Amino acid sequence: MTNLFNLKNLVLLFVLTFSLLPAFSHVENLCQGFVPANNLYIPAGLYSSGGISEDQFNQIMDRIEKIYAPDFAPSESFQVSREWMNGTVNAYATRFDNVRVIIMFGGLARHKAIGVEGMAYVACHEVGHHLGGSPKRQEGDWSVTEGGADYFATLKCLRRFFAEDDNEAIVAKLKLDPTAKAGCETQFSDKKDQMICLRSSEAARQASELFDDLARTVKSAQYNTPETNEVPNTILFSYPSNQCRLDTMLAGMLCQVSVNDRLSETDYKQGSCYTPRDSVGFRPRCWFAP
Repeated sequence: MTNLFNLKNLVLLFVLTFSLLPAFSHVENLCQGFVPANNLYIPAGLYSSGGISEDQFNQIMDRIEKIYAPDFAPSESFQVSREWMNGTVNAYATRFDNVRVIIMFGGLARHKAIGVEGMAYVACHEVGHHLGGSPKRQEGDWSVTEGGADYFATLKCLRRFFAEDDNEAIVAKLKLDPTAKAGCETQFSDKKDQMICLRSSEAARQASELFDDLARTVKSAQYNTPETNEVPNTILFSYPSNQCRLDTMLAGMLCQVSVNDRLSETDYKQGSCYTPRDSVGFRPRCWFAP
């Protein structure tokens, strides 16, 4: 039953993908999804104790389009496919010739773990597959690895996304994790930067709660229990562990490199933190091997 459900969703997704821009002849592969394939489906209109509204969903996508459309090459365009009525709990990035696309589903937006911060993070992660620099899934590929997209989301994207808000007022209402709070306050002396870092920690917490719920993990990922395993080779095609993904989000938000320093398609050091120069904020070794 699960395999049949996933197959139906995959077929639906490809039909959707090809119908978005029928005039384009060349459709490149989808990224594998914000989360692994799952059979959870949350229809529109279903009562939920969490999630965001359709208005909030559209406001997030409006801002993502406004921020990132100018960042692509002059020959390219950027589009957000807003699939609010679709209950799929996932999100994807793809490319049609010179059109970069992220596909955002209402099912994920309606999940109990997701708030405005978490949904912004998901959108930022999908943008990261396009603009997250190195490492790519393979040489010459357009798509950044899952770990790289997680890193981009807090290193660059959420900093720009949250810059338009009164983050001090928003953060005052949040129950912050002590480890993340200490890290943000240590790394950033500027109050505005601190608040963006702290709000990003809430976005990462929501995303991590989603990961744990879908994976049905017994022990949830925490900011104060970092992954100790170090990979011999960079994870290119699969997902890092839930703990490793949270570690990566924390690293991105604590890196002091300017949000305006763009990442490189070939040099992972450009625009990011790296060892031995930086003691914090570099891509975690649980998925990245320099």
